[in-house]
Amino acid sequence: MLYIASHNQDKVKEFEILFHHQGISVQALPEKLPAAPEGARSFAANAVEKAIFYSEHVNDWVLADDSGLCVDKLFGAPGVLSARYAGDPSNTQANNKKLLESLAGVPWAERTARFICVLALWDPNGRGWLAQGEVKGIITMSPFGENGFGYDPLFYLPSKGQTFGQMTAKTKHSLSHRAMAVRELLRTWKGVAQ
Repeated sequence: MLYIASHNQDKVKEFEILFHHQGISVQALPEKLPAAPEGARSFAANAVEKAIFYSEHVNDWVLADDSGLCVDKLFGAPGVLSARYAGDPSNTQANNKKLLESLAGVPWAERTARFICVLALWDPNGRGWLAQGEVKGIITMSPFGENGFGYDPLFYLPSKGQTFGQMTAKTKHSLSHRAMAVRELLRTWKGVAQ
């Protein structure tokens, strides 16, 4: 069993799909666990911190991710604060609204951004693996599409002519930052859990 260090059901479902073809079953953390600290200033440090914290609570394999959107014109913001860009508690609509307001008047060519995902896999013996995935795109002037979650309706991939929010789940899962990170993790981890 592989626990996903998140209570975000959209994220857990995405990992279920990404690991399904590997024959690895995943599940969300037990509900009553305390929230892991996330005080680090990088995706990698946050992912490792969460993975270690939860592996000690469940005494099993834990996969933690820290991911977010880095907009070049905003000097990398929202970055590690992507989920709470508009403040606590996390609110997707407020985050998207703030992002669009932050980029008001910025021309298309300067709206470049990257989705980054860092995965930290920890086993009950304290061994860890890290992997990163990244995909480049452009922030649209307004949302397009109802699929995905978070900033997906604003993140446009020129190579596909669509936002993540317009893509089918199958297409997104084949090329997203999270999919790239999972593929990299599987290359380095090589089925140690089986």
